[in-house]
Amino acid sequence: MKILLTIIVILILLVIGTYCNTLFRGRPLIWKQVLSQLMMPTDSQVAILGLNYAGLFIDIAKMLKAPGKVTGVNIGNDNVIKQEQQRIKDHQVADRAKLVDGSLVNLPLESRHYDYVLSAFTFHSVSPAINRGRAIQEAARVMKPEGTLVIVDFGDLQQYRPLLHRLGFQNVRIIPTGMDGWWGGPWLKTGILVAKR
Repeated sequence: MKILLTIIVILILLVIGTYCNTLFRGRPLIWKQVLSQLMMPTDSQVAILGLNYAGLFIDIAKMLKAPGKVTGVNIGNDNVIKQEQQRIKDHQVADRAKLVDGSLVNLPLESRHYDYVLSAFTFHSVSPAINRGRAIQEAARVMKPEGTLVIVDFGDLQQYRPLLHRLGFQNVRIIPTGMDGWWGGPWLKTGILVAKR
């Protein structure tokens, strides 16, 4: 009985440790990798759909120079807006950072305007699941014809591939993140979807 209890405790600690590694260490590493591969020009127009990963919005604003701008779409969280507004002030990026409230299925963004559309751990929360297709269509609508879509999320990213192909995205890649993206274990892992027309 003691051995079984010890094994259970060890497994629980491993799950908690893996989850915390992704939460505090893995997410920044994943986005650092993504941003280094995108090599965004400093005058890019960038949209972030959902502000679920604190830091990404300001990191991108600091990479840009006016007229480059990052627009963050807040999905119904007043506290996030307040925090990000304060961070805009603290980092002095008001000339290249903008916040709007909205919904992934009806984005308050201009059509064919953004060079990059990014989403951090947001698409899985769109419900009902059928609305995720609508959210993909909206992301495609606001992108420039030669734009790039990046979705970092857990769950089945393959589900978006057929719709993206129908929307004209010929180059769709899904990149695993390894243990840095495990939310407790390999049963809930983060992937990176990169789509270009």
